[in-house]
Amino acid sequence: MSHVIPKFIAIGHLTQDLLPGGTYAPGGTVSFASIAAHHLGQSAAIVTVAPSFLRNLPIYKEIQIVGRIIEETTIFENIYTAQGREQFIRSVAPLIQPEDVPLEWVGYRKGVEVVHLGPVAQECPPNLLDLFPDALIGITPQGFMRTWDMTTGRVSPLRWEGTQAHALLSKAHALVLSEEDLPPGAEGNRLLQEYIEGCPVVVYTQGHKGCIVYYEGKAETVPAFPAQERDPTGAGDLFAAAFFIRLRATHNPIEAARFANAAASCKIEKLGLTEVPTLEQVYQRMNYKN
Repeated sequence: MSHVIPKFIAIGHLTQDLLPGGTYAPGGTVSFASIAAHHLGQSAAIVTVAPSFLRNLPIYKEIQIVGRIIEETTIFENIYTAQGREQFIRSVAPLIQPEDVPLEWVGYRKGVEVVHLGPVAQECPPNLLDLFPDALIGITPQGFMRTWDMTTGRVSPLRWEGTQAHALLSKAHALVLSEEDLPPGAEGNRLLQEYIEGCPVVVYTQGHKGCIVYYEGKAETVPAFPAQERDPTGAGDLFAAAFFIRLRATHNPIEAARFANAAASCKIEKLGLTEVPTLEQVYQRMNYKN
């Protein structure tokens, strides 16, 4: 089977979120990232391991989806108690393997410009990144920062550090993570410093305060754009996709962060997975002329 070579590839599990009424909503970093890339003018694809029914949802009609077809996908459930949110993983799809990537996408000068590694449950091994030697490699590491009890499914934080982190950071051009991804205080600062030392560009997002961009030994704060928040769901994944796309185009981390902040500010003013800003809307937010 022949596949059109995309400019933007998101790698990770398509997920289902189990809702209180027993219904499911599609999710996963790759969902938000690929839809964002499409709205920003990129031909987009997802490499995953997922059932046919999930791939065929209307929200993915403009996105190529490749990889093994299986019966069950990764399912998350959030339960809210007086003590706060408890997260559970009810099922987990298999690891994504190099064989899940079409051969015509692999290697030099194939036209793949950005690869966004967006795991949700430890599903992306480092050797996936070796397949795209001239693409910009961006990582959002949340899925490497969680573990779960194999019996109950209860999710708990996991320190992503040392050889496990280095195996991926050494292959990446940029890392995007949020203040919610790291523990507070000195331990969070230590982990952040490890990432800064291991990756050329690190973006640390801080919600309405914007983000801090670490590159070439510098740390620059890029403020957020004012916005009337309606739905923050997926804004972080959209920010990351927009940042990686713009970094590839401009090679300027500060310009890319400003672009991504504008895209995220547009997104939080909208509702739902598919309500994603277009390139023109992002330029308007930045006061650019397209």
